[in-house]
Amino acid sequence: MIEREATLKELFRPEDKPAALEGVKVLEICGVNFGCMIAGSILQELGAEVYTLFDEEAAKITAEGVYIEGVGIPYFVEGRGKRRVTWWEVSSLLPTVDILIDGLGPGKLAERGVGYPQLAEKYPALIYVAVSPFGHFPTQKSREYANMPDSDLTGQAYNGYMAMLGNPSLPEPYSYPLRAGIWLSWAFTGAAAALGALAAYWQRLKTGKGRFVDVATNDVLSVVHPYQVGAGFILGRGRRRSPTIDANLHVTYTTAKAKDRFVAIATVIWPEIEAFFEIIGRPDLAEKWREAMAKVEERPEELHRLEKEVFNIVAQIPSDELIRRSREKGRPPIAVVKTLEEVAAQEHWHARRAIMQVDCRGKRLLMPGTPYVLSETPGRANQPC
Repeated sequence: MIEREATLKELFRPEDKPAALEGVKVLEICGVNFGCMIAGSILQELGAEVYTLFDEEAAKITAEGVYIEGVGIPYFVEGRGKRRVTWWEVSSLLPTVDILIDGLGPGKLAERGVGYPQLAEKYPALIYVAVSPFGHFPTQKSREYANMPDSDLTGQAYNGYMAMLGNPSLPEPYSYPLRAGIWLSWAFTGAAAALGALAAYWQRLKTGKGRFVDVATNDVLSVVHPYQVGAGFILGRGRRRSPTIDANLHVTYTTAKAKDRFVAIATVIWPEIEAFFEIIGRPDLAEKWREAMAKVEERPEELHRLEKEVFNIVAQIPSDELIRRSREKGRPPIAVVKTLEEVAAQEHWHARRAIMQVDCRGKRLLMPGTPYVLSETPGRANQPC
């Protein structure tokens, strides 16, 4: 085991190794579209040389009035490692650019003479990635909303994602839709745009021809929840909002208060459900749970009674003990719900470069690193200052 770990540590050392996208040049023109900027950040972390057209409005967006190096926190994070350029420099850059990421919306760059039709004629090898709320592909929606800015929140709302989150056990108006985390839609959009750019780049290596990649922020989450979309057709009704224990998945899939703090319990298949009830010392409840789930539509009160019993049992067990038991049994996955301060203090994240500490004008800052751990071409999260 020690020899294996030593070999792996040597393999994943980033020092003196090339980046996967070394030599690839990217220009992002994003405006206030951070899904667009995240796409550029992903390519930059994989080694591409990224130029970003500075946008004052995007740079002003921040939390609680906090500015670093004169820009807001989001722009500070997503702008690191990128070279700022002005409109005057764009025309001289275009002949050398491999990938252009456009986040301004349908037709906006075309009005300036640098949209895809114009650029494809002059630079046939260019990969043009467009990121907008409803896409550049001409549909009624894309035409109607061509002048609307992109937004993470509307990106979660338009495709039904938010409507699935909330507590259906509460009466209206308390069973309101919830957003799923901070910038989830933009993060998925950035990943989809970067992946589309890489697929187009691979094709260009084989054909020499560029591509147009059209990414709609409001599409992205709709294609990552196939069960929810299909469930409506199978059940003959819309999928209700997810309660604390998700009856739609027929499992105890929840966060619960242990004796000392909250834990996440992720049981998805029947052996995991059986293991969970063994872990809490009540294997007899597994079959009762199955029976209650089978009758949840006609007699939901049985499930609610069982839920209360399960929560009361979990509340008597320390979180570390639940984790220990789940590790020994090998299922189900159970995790303590960590605070950001706890995560930042753990060596694991720093060793993997998922969190990095940087010195910026005499101030120490903790920032997200990179998730790309490749043995020969490791990802990089550049210093922001």
